[in-house]
Amino acid sequence: MKIKTLNNILDNKKISLTTKSISAFHIVKLHSLFIKKKFSVINIIYKIFKKILVIIFIFNDFFKKKYNKKIPNKKILIISHLINKKHLNSKDDFYYGNFENILKKFNKSYYKLMINHTDINSSYLNLKNRNKNFFILDKNLNFEYECKIIFKKIISLFELFFLFFCRKLSFKNFFLLITSLFDSTTSFSLRINYQIKDFIKSVNPRFCILTYEGYSWERMCINGVKSVDEKIECIGYQHTPVTHHHRAIFNYMNGNFNPDKIWCSQINSYKILRKKIYKKLKKKILFVGNFKKNTIKKSKIYNSKSFLVIPEGIYSECDILFRFSLRLARQFKNLSFIWRVHPVINFKKVLNDLNIKKNNLPKNILISSKKFEEDVLRCKYVIYTGSAAVIKSVLMGNYPIYFHSDNEKNFDPLIAFFGDKNYVNNEKSFLNLLKRIEYKSYKKDFRKKVLSLKNDSFSNPDVKKIINSFKSR
Repeated sequence: MKIKTLNNILDNKKISLTTKSISAFHIVKLHSLFIKKKFSVINIIYKIFKKILVIIFIFNDFFKKKYNKKIPNKKILIISHLINKKHLNSKDDFYYGNFENILKKFNKSYYKLMINHTDINSSYLNLKNRNKNFFILDKNLNFEYECKIIFKKIISLFELFFLFFCRKLSFKNFFLLITSLFDSTTSFSLRINYQIKDFIKSVNPRFCILTYEGYSWERMCINGVKSVDEKIECIGYQHTPVTHHHRAIFNYMNGNFNPDKIWCSQINSYKILRKKIYKKLKKKILFVGNFKKNTIKKSKIYNSKSFLVIPEGIYSECDILFRFSLRLARQFKNLSFIWRVHPVINFKKVLNDLNIKKNNLPKNILISSKKFEEDVLRCKYVIYTGSAAVIKSVLMGNYPIYFHSDNEKNFDPLIAFFGDKNYVNNEKSFLNLLKRIEYKSYKKDFRKKVLSLKNDSFSNPDVKKIINSFKSR
């Protein structure tokens, strides 16, 4: 996969918005399994057929109007995520913590949109929602918009064929982009773009704040905002650790696809972004601290032979970590492993990818059905790659074990604090690390590193910087 070639195409002003929304252009991390998607004509036909069925299903929505709810002008628009239904009743936002309380304290008017990642219909959730200050975006649009998405994807397909025949795309990249074009993530990005345009007209904000990692939907969201009013300032909130091997967050796109500012929640991530981000934004990267309260307390670990396995919200990472822990479980019967997936991951799909049935899993592999904190307390160790959840588990007392597979980039969110001494790539190195962890010197060094991690991850919000950000325009 030639990244430079893809970036050149992405920056071409003649390329359509739909083509630019293709998720393969916006790879956050260069996971080997993530970028080596298999091209399948049957799979693409299946996805198109599935989409047609969805459109037929929502045919009764043909005459549904665009969002036209009248909202008093709000200075700030917050774009967040609904991971599960419980978040509707939470005092603090899952991503922004107590940020809304800061805005209220300084009398800053705001409105919040939430992207629905649950299996529950958005219309139902909005009816049940008693909070009139936020709205949950639709997972599917009306008949008109869904047809428009399919039509534009077909146009984009011809655009990719043209690039291929003009030798601007390699055979490999060509099929990668086609596969990604008909992926659900590309449709998701386009739906965000369409909906944001309608909401911006209703809310009429001066600032728009969104979580920012470089995903396609984030770029399309910013474009949707700017297409209505270029004067609206878009602020990207970096809420997860950034490593040197991240990609999309460092990229600059020609046109209205980039945040005007980036707020950083961690000191180390701030330093990396300042070093690697494009020059046009370097001066507008601000360290604002973490909006989430530090409620983490070190607790007594119950089981010294239990391992928590926490892949990131990427199917390829689930595949890597679960395959490794599956080998360990079969080889070491005295050890137990708790598999826990990110809320956006469908566990049934994970099992299908592993080509294994739930009933056929070894007895020493447990599927998590508890809260994250409870899983942490059940284990002494945590096996991870790129998941930011490892920070919380380590602060609670888990010893980190980073699985660094061969020919894979390093996405370790703890590397600035723990280095590579906790890395494993096979069963032998895994056993050697377990032996080292029992040394007194290792445990003493571990406590020092945990303290450093705590100071970096939970810096108090810089309220002055935050409020001053809203005075620039």
